[in-house]
Amino acid sequence: MAQIKKINGETNTYVNKNMVVSIVSLATKEIAGVIDVYQPTKLSIKRLFNRNVGKGVRIKYTKLGILIDIYIIVDTGCEVNDVVFKIQQNVKNSITSLLPIKIKAINVHIMDAEKKDSL
Repeated sequence: MAQIKKINGETNTYVNKNMVVSIVSLATKEIAGVIDVYQPTKLSIKRLFNRNVGKGVRIKYTKLGILIDIYIIVDTGCEVNDVVFKIQQNVKNSITSLLPIKIKAINVHIMDAEKKDSL
C-alpha cells in the first residue's frame, strides 16, 4: 500500500515493493508475444539473499526513481523489438497511473524463447 507522509514540510511517498512487482508482472503479461515472466526453477544462494527479485521482476529504489528489471520468456514467432517496446510503455503507463513514484529505467531481459501453444 502507498503511504504519503509529510515530514518537515516535505512529502514522502512510501510504496510496498510487492505492489510494484505485481503491477509490473501483470502489465508485462498483457503484451502479445510474452509467454510468461521468467522464474528459475532452482533457487540459487544469490536469489535467497536478494529479496528484490519476485515474479520475474527486480525493483531497485534510487533517489532519482525506481529501476525495474523484467525477465521474460517470449514467443518464437514474435518481433522482439516490438514486444520489448510495448512492455516498457505498458509498465510505465500502469505504474504512473496507479502510483505516485518516478521511474528511472525499465530494462527487459529475454531469458528464453518458446513456441506458444495454439489451443
